[in-house]
Amino acid sequence: MSFPGEAMFEKDRKDNRHFGMLEYPCSVQRLPDGNTLIVDAGDESRRGSEIIEVDPYGQVVWSYTEGLVFAHSAERQPGGNTLITDTTNNRLIEVDRDGTLVFTSDDWGDGTGTLSDGSHLEYPNDAHRLSDGRLLITDRNNDRCVICDDAGTVLWEYSEGLQLPHNADLLPNGNIIIADSDQNRVIEMNPQKEIVWTYGDQEGDEPLTWPRDADRLDNGHTLICDSKASQVFEIDAERNVIWRFSVPYFANFYDADKLENGNVLITDQQHARVIEVDAFGQIVWEFRNNRLVLPAHPKLQNGFFKEFEEELPAGWAIYNRFSEGPGRILRQTDDKGIVACGIQFDRSGRRGVLCLTQVVAVSPGRTLRFGGEIRAEGIADGCFCAFQLVFRDQYGGITQDAASAAKGELITGTSDWINDSVEALAPDEAVSVEARIMITGTGTAWVRRLMMLKQ
Repeated sequence: MSFPGEAMFEKDRKDNRHFGMLEYPCSVQRLPDGNTLIVDAGDESRRGSEIIEVDPYGQVVWSYTEGLVFAHSAERQPGGNTLITDTTNNRLIEVDRDGTLVFTSDDWGDGTGTLSDGSHLEYPNDAHRLSDGRLLITDRNNDRCVICDDAGTVLWEYSEGLQLPHNADLLPNGNIIIADSDQNRVIEMNPQKEIVWTYGDQEGDEPLTWPRDADRLDNGHTLICDSKASQVFEIDAERNVIWRFSVPYFANFYDADKLENGNVLITDQQHARVIEVDAFGQIVWEFRNNRLVLPAHPKLQNGFFKEFEEELPAGWAIYNRFSEGPGRILRQTDDKGIVACGIQFDRSGRRGVLCLTQVVAVSPGRTLRFGGEIRAEGIADGCFCAFQLVFRDQYGGITQDAASAAKGELITGTSDWINDSVEALAPDEAVSVEARIMITGTGTAWVRRLMMLKQ
């Protein structure tokens, strides 16, 4: 893997937001003038989310960042405005070229953001303005696709059986195609809410692993972005795979668009880049200007939490990109002077994980063991806290889906102090490892006297 031509970026050191620097790309759109509109969800702490427009030479020519938190989609409108799903803020906004807000779903329901059916958007990840002005929204955590007007009046909704859907599109025949992500399938339904076509759940279909985008092409083929399998492929009307682009590393592709020239535009979330791939699978264009890789300590720092800098233990960081709820760091010292660090989490969304992390340098082939003492306090049913090891490559991308990365014991409810650890072998592409204390639901995870051994 190589990422040539990295451009410099502007960094606001005060709040660590990296304006114009792509950190976690979600949706992408190739504009009629050849520029590319990219949605950046921001860094691991959800800072720096913005919409950037780059020219064919990789120069940022327009951006918008005001108030965005973990934005997922942006669509340039014919008049020049940009429609944005501001995901963690649970809203849609539309801004003009000067960055002036011309529409916000926060105005619905007399300023409460409530739709006419009494609901509120929960983790919207995609929105399109249809030709008649209506809005088509993929409302992920409400497990639905909804069409409404600018006043928030619900005109059509589909939610039957969907599980965490992504990126619904209206087809020319009036049907809607949706990536039904948590059910590992793509579905097409008609306006009467009847499913008329599926892929991924039929015998002979290519198995899907959390697809997040599917486009019906002009020739009747379907382009599918199969995220956790790190592949994009095209099937014909007979369900045969006729083109595939896949990589041997974990890329977590999010969005894929077939361009007029026959190439495919793809967002590679794990490596902070957008690529354009030709029919032969060759990368013919790439935008990556991210030169910020988390610093890797030579060994675990401050595992006994003796030092704190403001609210965080020195050497550690909060990872709340996927938390879907607020959290904070606590500190306790017992009568023997032993310091414990607590991660308190209040998950409000459907899913969520909050982590206290530290990045440590590793060599491929080394076995690592990380752990110490851990206890749970009031962790919600079905949730847990645990130690975890997540390996990263030279560009900062994780080497596998974090959900399947090595974990220690899954500790639930309320517990006494437990001595526990997690062990994992560094893969060939690893240059660093994230030592994580993770919590997946409301409650508090306490840890103390942490150590890491490299064997």
